[in-house]
Amino acid sequence: MKLDREVEDYFLNPPPGSAAARAVEFGIDLTLTLENLRLTPEERIRKLDQFIIGVASLKASARMLGPSDAADNQNN
Repeated sequence: MKLDREVEDYFLNPPPGSAAARAVEFGIDLTLTLENLRLTPEERIRKLDQFIIGVASLKASARMLGPSDAADNQNN
């Protein structure tokens, strides 16, 4: 997806006092927002679906290990 040059510039060089500038001051990485805006809505949904699958897999692994196994593996 092609973004307007003005939109890209706004996120890469936010005007002083703007919401984007305040977000940067707070520590938010606007390049990630820009990266997502470059994706089509379908690509964003696919990316979200993959993230959800990854989180579910991580949760399943944590349940299989259990609290004591996870602590033991962390020390090795």
